[in-house]
Amino acid sequence: MLKFLFFLILIFMVIRGIFAFLFRFLNTGRFNSQQRRAQQRPTQSKQPESQEERIIDYQKKSFESAEIEDADYIEIKDHK
Repeated sequence: MLKFLFFLILIFMVIRGIFAFLFRFLNTGRFNSQQRRAQQRPTQSKQPESQEERIIDYQKKSFESAEIEDADYIEIKDHK
C-alpha cells in the first residue's frame, strides 16, 4: 500500500514537472515574439513638416491641457 502511494505521488510530480516545463517554454516563446514585434515597429514619432504644423500641434496640446471654465447660461424667452 505504501509503495502504491509513493508511486502515485511520483507520477503526479513527474506530470506536474512536465506541464510546468511546457508552460514555461510556451510562455517564453510568446514573450520573445512580442519583443521581436516591438523591435520591428518604428520608434520614430511623427515630426511636423513645417512651422505651421508645429504651431498647430502646440496649440492643440495647450488646448487639450487647458482647464475647462464654466460658461454663463442666459435664458432667452420667446414672447408670442
